[in-house]
Amino acid sequence: MKTSRKRLVLIIAMSAFLFAPQNASAQKHHKKHSKDDMEQVETEPDAPVKMSWHDEPLETPELADLSGHGIIMNNKTFRGNRNSNINNKFTEGIDISHYQGSINWDLVGDEPISYVYIKATEGANYVDSYYEYNRSEARRVGLSVGSYHFYRPNVSPKVQFANMTRIVKADEQDLVPLIDIEFRGKEPKSRFISDLREFVEMVTEHYGKKPLLYTYHNFYNNHLLGEFGDYQFMIARYQSNEPWLNDGKDYIMWQYSDKGSISGIKGNVDRSRIMGSYKLHELGM
Repeated sequence: MKTSRKRLVLIIAMSAFLFAPQNASAQKHHKKHSKDDMEQVETEPDAPVKMSWHDEPLETPELADLSGHGIIMNNKTFRGNRNSNINNKFTEGIDISHYQGSINWDLVGDEPISYVYIKATEGANYVDSYYEYNRSEARRVGLSVGSYHFYRPNVSPKVQFANMTRIVKADEQDLVPLIDIEFRGKEPKSRFISDLREFVEMVTEHYGKKPLLYTYHNFYNNHLLGEFGDYQFMIARYQSNEPWLNDGKDYIMWQYSDKGSISGIKGNVDRSRIMGSYKLHELGM
């Protein structure tokens, strides 16, 4: 009887130890591990500054032959689109993404705008879910269409290039591609610029045309000053006075509002205009 009682006490003590809650140290480690896992998942962006971003590719698409010095996609280097439609009727345009939801393009086509830049891709493998629909519908109603890639500074330029060129086809564009540059990341400025330059040059080689570069007024003055002097820029500044770039660089487009209103689009939309004596055909594919 005494032996059985001792055995029962021992069993109860071992059970209490095995099934007790984790101590504070273990709980903290588990919480940190879960946060890291969450940050590895590629989410969507255009709301950049609010996120902690670790945009490593979930899978690397084997889409392009990036060896050597040439950029080849399906054994073809694109040199523009001879069937592009350049609508020079107005100087105003918009840019859109899935954030605008389902768009009535027939109503948009009646607005006094000539062009639209449509979000296509971002980072390593993100593709905008509305891209194909928006691109085909915008062209159908007569707008000049370009596509944009949201650049992530902590993702390999080659991986981003593969993602972008997999989706953005030269013969489906009226306007040169746009590269949306809003982050520098934690890399030194020299690394940020060299990686960005590698990406921009690959895009230029692939499409046979220099892409349009987009960034904010302050971001340009803080991080891009004096860089990419032979490329055209769209500069965002949501104030009444036009942007001023500290190196005196001119720019072809000013995105002057992120709260524009357009028939056929619910909610706000980014509005931009062509500057000075520039013409839309200067960005034609």
